[in-house]
Amino acid sequence: MGIDSLLKALKSVTKPKHISEYQNKKIAVDTYCWLHKGIFLCAQELSDGRETNEHINYCLKKVELLKKYNITVIMVFDGAKLPSKKTTEEEREKKRNDNLQKHLEFKQQGEKDKAYQKLVESIDVTPQMASKLLEALRIRNIECIVAPYEADAQLAYLSLTEYVDVIITEDSDLIAYGAKKVLYKLDKFGYGEEIDYNSISSCTEYNFQNWHHQKFLTFCILSGCDYLSSLSGIGIKRAYQIVATSQNYKQAIDNLQRKQKITVPFDYVEQFEKAYLTFLFQRVFCPIQRKMVTVNTFDTDLLYSQMKSLLEGNLDFLGSVYTDTLIQDIADGKICPQDLKPYSQSSKNLKYQNMESKYQNDNNELEIPTFGKDKNIQVFKFIKKSQSTKINPEENVERVEDQKIIPKSQVINSKQTEIYEPSQIEQQLQNYEQSNIFSSQQETLKQKSLFNTNILANQQKKKQSKIIIKHEQKTINDYFQSSFKPFKPPSSLIQKQDEISQVVNILEEECQRLEQKVNSQVEEEFQQYSISEEFSDNFPKRFYYTDFGLFLNQELQFKQIQL
Repeated sequence: MGIDSLLKALKSVTKPKHISEYQNKKIAVDTYCWLHKGIFLCAQELSDGRETNEHINYCLKKVELLKKYNITVIMVFDGAKLPSKKTTEEEREKKRNDNLQKHLEFKQQGEKDKAYQKLVESIDVTPQMASKLLEALRIRNIECIVAPYEADAQLAYLSLTEYVDVIITEDSDLIAYGAKKVLYKLDKFGYGEEIDYNSISSCTEYNFQNWHHQKFLTFCILSGCDYLSSLSGIGIKRAYQIVATSQNYKQAIDNLQRKQKITVPFDYVEQFEKAYLTFLFQRVFCPIQRKMVTVNTFDTDLLYSQMKSLLEGNLDFLGSVYTDTLIQDIADGKICPQDLKPYSQSSKNLKYQNMESKYQNDNNELEIPTFGKDKNIQVFKFIKKSQSTKINPEENVERVEDQKIIPKSQVINSKQTEIYEPSQIEQQLQNYEQSNIFSSQQETLKQKSLFNTNILANQQKKKQSKIIIKHEQKTINDYFQSSFKPFKPPSSLIQKQDEISQVVNILEEECQRLEQKVNSQVEEEFQQYSISEEFSDNFPKRFYYTDFGLFLNQELQFKQIQL
């Protein structure tokens, strides 16, 4: 989340704070950060689809901690997915799916702690969770704002307009937005770490003195942010070195290519400009005017002059523009910003519950009766390793096919009029257990057999593909045999091509003559300037001029004379 390693880079200007120092102040909270932490308390319940309020109570306790010091709390929620962040969102979705798969693997291996941690990391905050917390906060008269898009941009706007005094979050993006005061790592006792934007110039790790926010934001984006991934080989240190020695973002990107020999994608400049504009002009909600605005106004001096023309083009990557009524309903938590429907009708898919239940069904969860109480126990919890190693499923396949699985009702009481002794019940339970164990293991063998069949089928397809490729290659080889007689153009066409070649050669000679003439003129003009011998030796033999016709030293930008 945010700018990688930025908080470490600003360690020298990070100060320990207790929330009591913000008494009688207004604080805005990145609510989803608290919800993500609260999920750790009830990840299993959320995954199973069971009712729980642990994550909600976690957030409410944090709010009560702030109110204890007479702090006015504004809870800010994330909104819809921002187009500029599409790539990042897809990567996070993939990572959550991978974590869910790892959770299931660790669970099978019996590593409970690792399995639970991966389960927590696989769960995303849903609109239903947000709606539940919104209702609880309204009852307590806590001000809430649902952002149209990113909560980071909404929090930054509240800070820049001085609607709040401090922001509580875990996302370093707020520094890149230029938020005035941000409190990180708030613990349950009220202690955290504050970064004041005005103190960044005194940072000892990096020299940010006399840096305009233009330059600082360029440095943050080149380091890698949510709106533009960092280039291979570029971290926060290298990004600082490049930006510190460049006049603007285009020169910085050019230096990456020429001096640092970094491979830059052909559309990187365009993507950089979109990321820069997203930080400056993302759409947010103004609680004073009660309408949609941008983080900064379009006449801000933070905008590079080279980017001003972009404001007249397509700005859909900043998000859609909403009417005043619609943005008010979103901000007040009446409708979900993702699908613009009431939260009760939101179409957010509870995929974690479905995937978990699917996994359980695939593993044939069995109902095993216990004496005294009717409880359901899963097979993998019932069988011990020492028991399973004694059973060879291949030797018992025939036996299992002849056996019938004993229904649960028959184990306890197969006939209403017949009474079993405890020893008889135990014997039937053991038979029930063994028969279901064998059945489960037989199913495993069937799945392995099916898997092997699929492998053989795929190998057969590959073999057929190779045969087809060889046949096509033979056809191509035959086509290019010496016996093949290609089409021969008429002599008139060949003669015309020769004439064209002669004309081209004449034009090329003329161009070379003009180039020599221009170079000689440049040489004569160059002699008019006073330059040291050392500088002349090191300077390239091709000479450069600015747009104004003045010769400049080699530290500034040059423009090559075009013929």
